[in-house]
Amino acid sequence: MEKLFIDKSEGVAEIVEKIIGSEEDSVTLVVPKNAALGGSVSNFHLIKREAESAGKTVTIESVDESVLALAQSSDLEAVHPLLDRKGSALSDIVPLSIAGDKKNRPEQLSRKSKKEPNRRAEEKPVSYNFKPSITEGEEEEEEVILEARVGRKERAQESKAREWMSLPRLRLPKLGGKRALLVIGVVVLVIAGFFVTGRFLNRATIQINFRRTPWSYEHQFTADSAVAKINADNNILPAEFFTPQTNMVQPFPASGSSTVSEKATGKITIYNAYSSAPQTLVATTRFATPDGKIFRIINQVIVPGAVIKNGQITPSSIDANIIADKAGVSYNVGPIAKLTIPGFQGTPRYAGFYGGIKIPTSGGFVGFSAVPTAGDISKSKARVSDLLTTRLNSSFLSSYPADFKILEGASSITITKLSADAIANASGTFNVFGEANMKTVGFKESDLKSVLTALAQKDNPGMVFDSLDLTYGKVQVDLIKGSESFDLTAKGTLKPDFSADDFVAQILGKSVDDAQKLITGLPHLVNAKISLWPVWLKNMPSAANKIKVLVN
Repeated sequence: MEKLFIDKSEGVAEIVEKIIGSEEDSVTLVVPKNAALGGSVSNFHLIKREAESAGKTVTIESVDESVLALAQSSDLEAVHPLLDRKGSALSDIVPLSIAGDKKNRPEQLSRKSKKEPNRRAEEKPVSYNFKPSITEGEEEEEEVILEARVGRKERAQESKAREWMSLPRLRLPKLGGKRALLVIGVVVLVIAGFFVTGRFLNRATIQINFRRTPWSYEHQFTADSAVAKINADNNILPAEFFTPQTNMVQPFPASGSSTVSEKATGKITIYNAYSSAPQTLVATTRFATPDGKIFRIINQVIVPGAVIKNGQITPSSIDANIIADKAGVSYNVGPIAKLTIPGFQGTPRYAGFYGGIKIPTSGGFVGFSAVPTAGDISKSKARVSDLLTTRLNSSFLSSYPADFKILEGASSITITKLSADAIANASGTFNVFGEANMKTVGFKESDLKSVLTALAQKDNPGMVFDSLDLTYGKVQVDLIKGSESFDLTAKGTLKPDFSADDFVAQILGKSVDDAQKLITGLPHLVNAKISLWPVWLKNMPSAANKIKVLVN
């Protein structure tokens, strides 16, 4: 069975067409209250006649008592969706013009009149007169069908039947006190159940299908770190210039051996307790230990002036790298509190300038030792270069901003330093030190998409991307200026800029008709469907969480 929902203003001709066009043999017409269809009993006669001609069975469903009465008077099955009142007292609603005709008088009414003449006399029926409210357009539709199916005499009878109708008083059987209370309680529970269901358990689902529009674009773009904002007219994007750095020390086994002679190295702290004037010490300046071992500073240093306050001198100091004057393990010494400067001996500065070794010197050696071969050094440096490149790439990819796009070919890594120890340590390994930096240019892909959206909306106003695929090619990078250019191919589909949340806010508590009007007014609409529960709802739920909008 198919349910056909009838609009209030829908004419009988349109309704008949829906019935005949239905694929089902059984059809239920859901008629709203105060519908134009309920303005005339002839409308229901016509529906019955046309349905029978088409081999259809029609049931009328409505909450309007007058509609149910007119339907039953036309021998159509009529039901109330809330009370399930098939064959109830609604069958007693008979148009007065037809009631006078014995042939059309319902049998039930005739039997009751014969069986209970006294009660009929005592209880006079209360009649409700209904004046037809058929518009001229509806009468024209009705006349067309009547002329096609019936003769002039039958049209006259149908027209007369529209003039007035009567609703007799309904008589309820007498019930005992307890039984009456039980019946009333059941009715109240049923009504309360319908109220609770419609008020608190109601929900609505709206499915909206929009039209999709294909879109494509090809052009060259430029990303420049010297640009502060988007230039959509010239396809120029702001860029970021990244220059990360890294270094490492990596041990490798030495495969060679040789007699070696190495000098110990370390650090010395040089003090000025002589004057407030700074003192320059040239490279190779000697410092002597108490036992006469000589160390020399590797680079020139300037020792700052001492602080003199109230005649008291507070020494100043500076650190410098030193190397032993001779090779051998005997120069692996320290800590040493004071080393003198032989070059100042015999002058006042000799006591005022001195040095101290806080961390022992090391590396002094003379003898047979493992050493890296030229092949060891070459392979180890190549390995360190690979490790530096991998570390830079992985660390940068995990640290740069996620919304930036780094194109393939837009980066360069430079190895800035590689050095290897000349001899191995006691464990037979030597160290290789490496240093590298990266230069790369990136841009925000969101900036690019905003330019593409603006381009698409020139010809498709009010549309946004539903999907967008970007293909980059021919990347050219200037790592000195921090800029790049690239070719772009963009393909996607556009959809209306529709917010489901905003739409739900617009229809909260509105009538279903108003919601339908808002939906049909949406641009680029293909079709839509509203599903309500329970089915008798006339208004949309008042709570946003009870309305679901599905957009395709």
